[in-house]
Amino acid sequence: MVQYSWLWSLVALIVSIFVLFKVLGFDRRLTEIFRGNKGKDLEGVISEATKRLVAIEKEFKNLRDDVARIDVMATDAVQKVGVVRFNPFDDTGGDQSFAIALLDANDNGAVISSLYSREGARIFAKAIVRGSSKHHLSDEEREAIRRALQNE
Repeated sequence: MVQYSWLWSLVALIVSIFVLFKVLGFDRRLTEIFRGNKGKDLEGVISEATKRLVAIEKEFKNLRDDVARIDVMATDAVQKVGVVRFNPFDDTGGDQSFAIALLDANDNGAVISSLYSREGARIFAKAIVRGSSKHHLSDEEREAIRRALQNE
């Protein structure tokens, strides 16, 4: 047993050297983490990341509010369009007259008609509420509204 004591001492020395290199490597990595490449400590890095996260959360909330406002505005915007071109008079060529329906998400809006003749053009506008009008509508105006309602 006494003969192998030097062997045990050598193994202990090798293990000690190995552990020393591991501890030095760990110490070097720990120093890099706490100091960072630009001399910042870990607390400073966490503080900066927290500030950026708070700013991002604020910007996200602003964007979410903007989207909500846009959704409300979009409901009232023209979303459905129907166009009919026609020739109301036999003595004029081409389909220069038209009816165009412009409706929002709730089928409210207007139908605009233009009647073209050799003497000039006449333009009419009629309010549309929930897809219909309290004013008399021509066949072309009704067709323009029908086409707009199909564009959903």
